[in-house]
Amino acid sequence: MKYRSVFDIIGPIMVGPSSSHTAGAVRIGLLTRYIFGYQPEKIKITLYGSFKETYKGHGTDIALIGGLLGYNTSDKRIRTSLEDAKEAGIDFEFIESEVEHIHPNTAKLEVEAGRHSLDLVGKSIGGGKMIIFELLGFDVNLSGDFPNYFIFYKFSESNKVQLLLEVETIFGNNKVSTNFSDSILEGENLLVVETLEKISEEQLEKITNLEYVNEVKFADKL
Repeated sequence: MKYRSVFDIIGPIMVGPSSSHTAGAVRIGLLTRYIFGYQPEKIKITLYGSFKETYKGHGTDIALIGGLLGYNTSDKRIRTSLEDAKEAGIDFEFIESEVEHIHPNTAKLEVEAGRHSLDLVGKSIGGGKMIIFELLGFDVNLSGDFPNYFIFYKFSESNKVQLLLEVETIFGNNKVSTNFSDSILEGENLLVVETLEKISEEQLEKITNLEYVNEVKFADKL
């Protein structure tokens, strides 16, 4: 049997009235996993608004952890994701924030694996859709509908201009959008490139080897 959504997995008792608390939450966790690129060893999830009030009864907790484990919205393992994480030796915690956030269904995810770490903030906007709007202190706007490349580079106006020229050459008509974002940390900026399809390893290497590029992360579409 093929499950079409998280509602088919958890059932009406666990899910509650809105896919915002389940399918959207799975997608937030899954995109975090894709960007991070590792199996998390430590997970801290801060919940705001409606997420904080109803996350246990509506299955938001198992949805977020399920996504972080790499489960998509049709994966029946979502219902046992908390147990799966414990068995895998993953340390996780949920924090109920009293801070009023801009959107009621908001979660901040912080993950660690060895020396690697990542934090982002996302919101579930209904109908199983979500948006990641903060990544490592950068303002972003990620839906997970397309592959994304995250190019962290040493900021200067000349580097910014040169990087955009390189991106235009390498990505060509495959590019959907490009969005620059300034960081709260001085000296490093981010260029997010949304594409129709993944680029080749050779093309990726051309970007990674640019002297002013610090790191390139990739997240496939959900």
